[in-house]
Amino acid sequence: MDDFRGKVDEVTGKRSMKELLIGTYDMKYLCKPVFPYFRKSKGVPPPMFFGKDDFLGLFVALVMGLQHALAMVGGLITPPLLISNLGFGMRPGTSPPVPYSSGNPAETQRYLVQAALIVCGIMTFFQVLGVRIWKTNFQFGAGILSCMGVSFTTVPIATSVIGQLMKEQGHTFEEAYGMFLGTIAVCGIIPVILSFFPIRVIKKIFPPIVCGITIMMIGVHLIGAGFKNWGGGAFCADNWQHPPAPKTCYLPAKYPNGTSYMQQSTQCWVGPGIKCGDPTKTEVFLPFGSQEYLGLGFLVFVTIIFLEIFGSPFMRNASVILALLFGYLIAAVTNYQGKKYVITTKIEQAPGITFLWTTTFPLGFYGPAVIPLMIVFIITSIETVGDTAATMEASRMAVDTEDGTRRIKGALLNDGISGIFSALATSLPLTTFAQNNGVISLTNVAARQAGFAAAFWLFLLGIVGKIGAWITTIPECVLGGMTTFLFANVIASGIKIIINGDPLTRRSRFILACSLALAFGVELVPQWATLNLWPVTPGMSPGLRGLRDAIILVISTSFTLGAVVALILNLIIPKDASAPTADNLELPELEAKDIAVTDSNHSSSESEDASTKKAPGAVVASRQDEHV
Repeated sequence: MDDFRGKVDEVTGKRSMKELLIGTYDMKYLCKPVFPYFRKSKGVPPPMFFGKDDFLGLFVALVMGLQHALAMVGGLITPPLLISNLGFGMRPGTSPPVPYSSGNPAETQRYLVQAALIVCGIMTFFQVLGVRIWKTNFQFGAGILSCMGVSFTTVPIATSVIGQLMKEQGHTFEEAYGMFLGTIAVCGIIPVILSFFPIRVIKKIFPPIVCGITIMMIGVHLIGAGFKNWGGGAFCADNWQHPPAPKTCYLPAKYPNGTSYMQQSTQCWVGPGIKCGDPTKTEVFLPFGSQEYLGLGFLVFVTIIFLEIFGSPFMRNASVILALLFGYLIAAVTNYQGKKYVITTKIEQAPGITFLWTTTFPLGFYGPAVIPLMIVFIITSIETVGDTAATMEASRMAVDTEDGTRRIKGALLNDGISGIFSALATSLPLTTFAQNNGVISLTNVAARQAGFAAAFWLFLLGIVGKIGAWITTIPECVLGGMTTFLFANVIASGIKIIINGDPLTRRSRFILACSLALAFGVELVPQWATLNLWPVTPGMSPGLRGLRDAIILVISTSFTLGAVVALILNLIIPKDASAPTADNLELPELEAKDIAVTDSNHSSSESEDASTKKAPGAVVASRQDEHV
């Protein structure tokens, strides 16, 4: 009993009950809005810094954890929503219409959202915990305030693979998704293997320019999905025109002498086509791009900007989800000609509590997706290295030490295990999220207690069935206004990696130009690689067909093609010879010392030493001036 009390005293530090519950954090700083255009308003100074193992108090830990969860949740729910949208709709040319999904696609969508939240909560707990592996110098998890989220990088591959399996091979959505999950579980071993390699080897093979191009093109690809939702929905965006109809129209034509004119025709595709709207969550059905849809999405987008300018630190950290809630509220209280934008049937029918595996998918394997997924896992591994290092820097921890290297490798190992576990738990693979670094910097809190609280909130949001059902009732246009901003952030992250990596020399600009030329080309014109580059022939063997599908999938996906081209060019193009510039000219030893002294911040004693060294340096500089 005494030992137990000793442990309790060690954890609590014999703190008062008020300190145990509320802590010592300055909540005024966290909650006070900012008015940047009033010069007299200086705001509240940031509170003291809380390190990795500092004590927060129960209430403060829960508030900080909620901030991290809210900063992530917008990005967490987007991939499962986009993927599950593939299950809606009917197979073309079937009579009566045959749905893509063998079950209830709305219920499947709710489950996938909640499974993603539950898995993120579980794996965030292990990421923050950082368990040392017995009798080794490795650990599982980073052991810092670093959270796990569903990776955006798998969304383009998933939509392409699942769509191909459903439309070309006749699988249901459940079968296609199960095959994709099985392939993810196999490829998830890649980050596990990379976690045992030296970090410098990984960075040398996959430099920042390769990773930056890949991440940027992922964002470019996803922007299209965001805009489709913003306009009303992906399905109506792809079918916004009617088939040929007897309506008279005019098409461009030419006379024999080459003169152009408009010829009357009845073979025109005209809009509007299929109207947007899911009858399970709305009563409003409008053509794609209607003013009402664009206005609701724009409201969300502008709200994010408003909160970034005027919001308190808490509101800025949670700006994405707060803007989504505001847009949802406006959509819920308004109507179109007496019809509601939001109906709550799904929420009423959803279970109170749910968990993983309440809905299952038949696991399979799809060989052509292996190479693209290998590229995805390698890129996310490199991203994890950078994100974990950034989290350690924000937490005021040393990175280039044995402890820092072990934590980065622990994060990589957690990425791999999370990818395997999430696939078996019917969710898309996870990766280390970078959003939390901004929260740490803004709040001055790097305590792991906030990370454990974030894991608790994510897990709680996942198991409450009504929350998942509510998420699936968000109108597509409201969701599109939010996801467009998120996907643009992915593009910005890729650009930042390129700029902060190697200098943009002639060599790196050449690699960048070649990679982006092909990547943007297939992004804008995907049929360039899918129609006649390698046609499928009747006598093609299954093995050759699998190889053909894998190659076409790599070439027709913009970010995988860009990554492969950048990787190959980075390996075969020789390094630039360092040209003599003002930054790398060899200076006389005396002058170099002078520059080093004048460019550094020293104490008063060091300043005195600098003054004694400055005179010879000044003589050298004056002699150079005279020479010039």
